[in-house]
Order: sequence, then C-alpha cells, then structure tokens
Amino acid sequence: MSFFTKSWKFDGVQAAFVMRGSQNGRYLVKFEREFASLEDIEGINWTKPAIEHTNPQCPDEFGLPVGYGFTVAGITYDSKTKSYTVELQVADQFLGDVTPYQEQIAQLESEAAEKDAAIAEKEAAIKALEAGGTAEAVKADLQAAYTEGVESNG
Repeated sequence: MSFFTKSWKFDGVQAAFVMRGSQNGRYLVKFEREFASLEDIEGINWTKPAIEHTNPQCPDEFGLPVGYGFTVAGITYDSKTKSYTVELQVADQFLGDVTPYQEQIAQLESEAAEKDAAIAEKEAAIKALEAGGTAEAVKADLQAAYTEGVESNG
C-alpha cells in the first residue's frame, strides 16, 4: 500500500517527494520500500543524478536544485510508512560548458587592451605636441575641421 505520490525519479529510481532539510543546503528525499530498495537508493549517482519529474498534476512541485551534485548525509528507514528518507547535502554546482563565455571574455580583454594602447598612443602624441609648442596649431586645425564638418552637414 502506497502512502505517498510518486513524483520523482533519480537515476531511474522512483521517489515520492523532495523537501528542504533543517539546514541550509540540505534536502530530504522520500523513497517507498515498495518502489525502491536500499540497494537501489545506494546505487544512485548522487554526485550528478539524472532527475526526472514524474507527476504531471503538480508541475511546479518542489524538487532538488538542477545543476547540483550531492553527498548522502544519511539514510533512515521508517517502519510505519515503510519508506526510506535520504538526507542530501549540496556538494557541487555544475555550470555546464563555459567555453563560449571564456572565449568572449578573452575577446573583450583583447579589445580593451587595444583601446588602452590607442589611448596611450594618443596621450603620448598630445604630450609631444604640447612639448613642441604646436598645441595651438593642432587646436586650430581641429576647430577648422569641426567647423567644416558642421557647415557641410548643415
């Protein structure tokens, strides 16, 4: 006789439900002896379990966080409900393939370095012009180019 709904499968092993544990990062998973033996439960790869929600009547049902690995903190048996409770501790978070992000970061760092070099080059040119006493001539040229651009667009 089943006491609980069957809402989850972990590595193909049917479980009833998942709930938060008493400590941060802890979760409790209930397995009925009728659907899972202790050997089945111990055979689950909790470091990276295949998680499947099997209760379409409760699509937003609480479960284990996706993308995490766990370690088993303990397994207890309740003879009244003929069920096992597995206490899990979050161990690792799997971010998936981050290669595209690493490439994007490298590209952005390269672009930033190029811009920094261009800025440094322009600052050096300005200092050289100021030292040569031709800064006023450069300002006049820039003003003329600006005025010419405004008149041709206007």
